Amino acid sequence: MREPADTARPDNAANSGIVLHHRDFLADAVNVPDGSIDLIVADPPYGLGKDYGNDSDMRSGDAFLDWTYGWLALAIPKLKASGSLYIFCTWQYAPEIFVFLKRRLMMVNEIVWDRRVPSMGGTTRRYTSVHDNIGYFAVSKDYFFDLDPIRIPYDAVTKKARSRKLFEGSKWLEMGYNPKDLWSVSRLHRQHAERVDHPTQKPLEIVERMVLASCPRGGRVLDPFMGSGTTAVACARHGREFVGYEINADYHGIAQQRVAGVRPVLVVAEPAAAVDAASIEQG
Repeated sequence: MREPADTARPDNAANSGIVLHHRDFLADAVNVPDGSIDLIVADPPYGLGKDYGNDSDMRSGDAFLDWTYGWLALAIPKLKASGSLYIFCTWQYAPEIFVFLKRRLMMVNEIVWDRRVPSMGGTTRRYTSVHDNIGYFAVSKDYFFDLDPIRIPYDAVTKKARSRKLFEGSKWLEMGYNPKDLWSVSRLHRQHAERVDHPTQKPLEIVERMVLASCPRGGRVLDPFMGSGTTAVACARHGREFVGYEINADYHGIAQQRVAGVRPVLVVAEPAAAVDAASIEQG
């Protein structure tokens, strides 16, 4: 198996704040200063026995939960007072993980990712599972959240239907509405142009939404389980610093290649300041 360099710092100046460690986060967390991270995006093993080229997903039951609680306990202190955390998980373990986090952080949302799995039979003893759970937590009520970059534009017909004089000049009408807590985004099937050689690669669309909304421009994102580097790509595209960890050498190499090929997105407006939790209920 190929052993890539420990970190990647591409020549592209826009990617100079992207650091990709070929290490285990649990062993190296001490080297990430406490209070230095704006956002954690975590897509850890789900405890379902997936093959990542090692035994990292072979724990189950209490052993898996104990391991999860361990790395979360290491990661949470890295967040700033305005910081937040997204964690991907499966319904089998989401209740226990969310209870653990709610004792240490403020829960903002439970997001359901509808993976748009086509109907192709499946189990006959229960309903077919076609979603992932995403927990969204913050350190305090003063967490950073910028709605404007992730607003969803209204289509022309809907916009026209809401074009009464009462709504003229409304920001939400012109810029779009607040994404809901059900995210319907297709999983990356084998023929998808974005797909690389990783069994549980997440769509860039989902991770970009997290980065744009929950990390200020120039802020720093931590990914303890980097995989193929999707969060690193999102940060490189949108002017955020990044530090990520991946123990599989091949996946680390894929992440390096993906980041090296990033072309930054032109930014027109600066993000908003931190907001109180109550202020994001209206969009």
